[in-house]
Amino acid sequence: MLWDKFKDHFHESWHDVMRPFIESEECDAIYEHLKTESRRGKKIAPLSSVTYKCFKVTPLNEMKVVLLGMCPYHTQLNGLPVADGLLMGCSVADKLQPSLEQFYGAVEKDCYNGLNLKYNKNTNVEYLAEQGVLMLNAALTTEINKAGSHLKIWEPFIKYVFENAIADKRVSVVFLGKEASKFKRYMPPLTWSFELSHPASASYKNAEWDSEGVFTKVNRVLLDEKKTQIYWLDEHLPF
Repeated sequence: MLWDKFKDHFHESWHDVMRPFIESEECDAIYEHLKTESRRGKKIAPLSSVTYKCFKVTPLNEMKVVLLGMCPYHTQLNGLPVADGLLMGCSVADKLQPSLEQFYGAVEKDCYNGLNLKYNKNTNVEYLAEQGVLMLNAALTTEINKAGSHLKIWEPFIKYVFENAIADKRVSVVFLGKEASKFKRYMPPLTWSFELSHPASASYKNAEWDSEGVFTKVNRVLLDEKKTQIYWLDEHLPF
C-alpha cells in the first residue's frame, strides 16, 4: 500500500488527514505518472526523499499560515536538483536562487524598511516552516528544465489539502502567482487570503518584487488571533 511507503514522509499530525488521499486512486495516478516518467529517462525535481518535506517540517496542528507558490525549481546544479521540497528552498545545491533573494528583499523592506542589514539570506527556509508557515507549491514535483510540467497531475492533491486541512484550520493563505491563485476557490468564506505575483516574475523582468506589505498584514492577523507572529527573516548571525 502506498500509505505504508509514504507515511514517514509526513509529520504524524498529518497522518489522519492525508492517509485517505494517499490510499486513493487519484494518488495512484500521480505515483504511476511519476514512475512512468522516470522509466522514460525524465529527470524530476526535487529528490523523491523530500517531495513531501513541507508536511514533515510543519506539523498540521502548528500551521499558522500557508504560502502557496507554483512548482519546485526546475534546474540542477552539479547534477542535483536545486529544489529541496520547500517553497523557494534551495538548500540541496546551497546556492541562493533569484526568487528567494526577491523574497528576502521584500520581507526586509516590509518589516524593517531597509534598516536590517545583518540577516541571513539562508538557502534553507526551514526556519519559516518550523514557525508554522506551510511552504507549499501547487505542484510538488516538476520535470527538470520544464517549469510547471506537473501542475495538472498534482491538482487533485492540492485541492484535497485545501479542502481537508487548510480550510478546516482557517489560516491565512498567501497565493503567489496565477497558478497558485486558482486554489483560492477552495478557501472558506471570511478567511484571510492574499493574492500576489510570484517573486520569480519580478526576477524575469529584472524588477523588484512588490509584496504589498503582506508579511506585516499576516502578522497583524496572527496578533489579532493571539498567536505568535512569524519572524520572516533568519536573524541568527554566524559567529
